[in-house]
Amino acid sequence: MAQNSFWSDASRGGAIVGLAGVVFSLLGMAVPSIGFIANLANFVVTIYLLFYFTRRRSMLHAAEEGFTYSQSLGFIVASGLFVGVVCAVYQILASNFLFTEQMEQQLSTTIAELQKTGVYQGDMIKQMASMMRSYMFNPISILWSQILGNVLYLGFLGLFISVGTKREPV
Repeated sequence: MAQNSFWSDASRGGAIVGLAGVVFSLLGMAVPSIGFIANLANFVVTIYLLFYFTRRRSMLHAAEEGFTYSQSLGFIVASGLFVGVVCAVYQILASNFLFTEQMEQQLSTTIAELQKTGVYQGDMIKQMASMMRSYMFNPISILWSQILGNVLYLGFLGLFISVGTKREPV
């Protein structure tokens, strides 16, 4: 039974972790003055939820079988796929519909700072602005970058969380 529900558990846990991240991101975008606190709370809640869902998954395995470090890490990385999809949907909506002006302002500020450095001149700045704009507002690039980013991020967190969620066979 434990093996049949792997993707179901990973998708459920990943969706909840992703939704928590979306809530904190929305909070940070809506009230920029508490952005740091929202990010810190997101970090803590993400670790707690990953630990909770991975621990719950480990309890589905028989005591004689155990739940190895690699099984734990694999489950967390699989959850990262679903976190990435949920976060990508939010990011697509945020950049193209909800917070378009803030995203444009952020892009303009970044380009202005790059221009001030003097490293990039004339056509290079125009080309860079065009590339950054297409990346920030393109749904496909947002989807792939969110999935890859969250798999790597949760994989890194999973290196530590898996130490606490693995169970040795008896």
